Amino acid sequence: MTQPTTIPKHVIKMIVAAALMGFAGIMSETAMNVTFPKLSVVFGVSMEKLAWVTTIYLLMVAIMMTLSAYLRRRFSERTLFLASVSIFVAGILVGGTATAFPVLLVGRVFQGIAAGIALPLTFNIILEEVPLAKLGTWMGIGSLVVSIAPSIGPTYGGLLVDTLGWRAIFFLTLILVAISLVLGISSFPKKEAKEPTAKLDIVQFLLLACALTTSLIVVSELETGRLNIPVFIAFLLSLGLFIYKSLTSKIEFLNIRLFANPLFLLAIIPFVMYQFANIGGNYLIPNYLQLGFGVTSLFAGLALLPGSLIAALLNPWFGKLYDDRGAKLPLYLGNFLFTISLAIMCIWAHSLGLVLLTVTYIVFSFGRVMAFGNMQTATIAHLSKDDGPHALALFQMMNQYGGSIGTAVVALISSSQTDIKQAFQYTNLLFLLFGFASFGLFYLLFYQYK
Repeated sequence: MTQPTTIPKHVIKMIVAAALMGFAGIMSETAMNVTFPKLSVVFGVSMEKLAWVTTIYLLMVAIMMTLSAYLRRRFSERTLFLASVSIFVAGILVGGTATAFPVLLVGRVFQGIAAGIALPLTFNIILEEVPLAKLGTWMGIGSLVVSIAPSIGPTYGGLLVDTLGWRAIFFLTLILVAISLVLGISSFPKKEAKEPTAKLDIVQFLLLACALTTSLIVVSELETGRLNIPVFIAFLLSLGLFIYKSLTSKIEFLNIRLFANPLFLLAIIPFVMYQFANIGGNYLIPNYLQLGFGVTSLFAGLALLPGSLIAALLNPWFGKLYDDRGAKLPLYLGNFLFTISLAIMCIWAHSLGLVLLTVTYIVFSFGRVMAFGNMQTATIAHLSKDDGPHALALFQMMNQYGGSIGTAVVALISSSQTDIKQAFQYTNLLFLLFGFASFGLFYLLFYQYK
């Protein structure tokens, strides 16, 4: 029996509608990075504290993604989509009208919750509705959203900061939300949830949320030169209790037993390292150019655009490369380009400037995106149908957590250095080690495939 290869139009509209919500969230997240010098004056807070504008958003996305497997069973796709739109609009209104820094963070929390619903919804629709023969291509299209939005954000933010002001970053995303809503209303079917009576182990959820939050607080407070012992103990206790509860509970939450599967473990480690480098780099580069070379907010944001735009638009081709040639070529070649670009940024950190950094970032984005999306696709394709949604939830959760911890660590490195160029060099040295480590992990991964 031949497998179907055509995709219904309403399914395509569903994917686009959900992806637009994820795109709006991610774009607004990185758009704020360019505003930090301005926001530091407006709210009277340090650059290190301003990193929480990005960190708290990513943290909320990660926390919500721990719920994606449960939400997928408990609620219909239409309900989840409409919830994402409503919560995101609330975040726009709160963040865009904020007159105090804590209120701005509340707006980012709402936006993170909304994106944490929309992003896994996009990939779940692809996994459930797209024929296997087209899976790599459409996972590439879905990954396009995740790849292009972080780097369009700084350009978008830089343009608005220099013209309409930072609040416009929030309000103009309403255009994307409106387009998404029109597409979604007409395409998401009105149907019952898969398991309307599905239960959530709320204790597991709260323990994991506590572990993720306290870990970030510990890293962020290292800038003071000391370890916050009570918070660190809270992290260890919540993580340990979560693991125990997860392994003994009869209610399914997240299948953390997947970490015992070498195929999954060897793929998710480099996956997290790529996102750590991506979001951490996107936080640092605009500040590196503005503070180190006197570049304007607009041009600092534009430095990230060519590389991310080229790589993101090629994402479907990267997925087709996986469909045609398998995972080995895109993973090894992508990581090679990723590593070479980081070596250049590390060695010439004190003299790159706008033009050379823009060119180097093209190589960085091309390589990272080629490996990043195909790693997730290849892993899920080698797991059972029952494990697939749990693997996707863990990938997406760790994707956002990797970005949030990356932002916190890069902010820590920056605060420890008086010279932004030196901080840029040390940061890229760390990322370079990630590239070398990934080669070894890929070798072990493909050995498992045999």
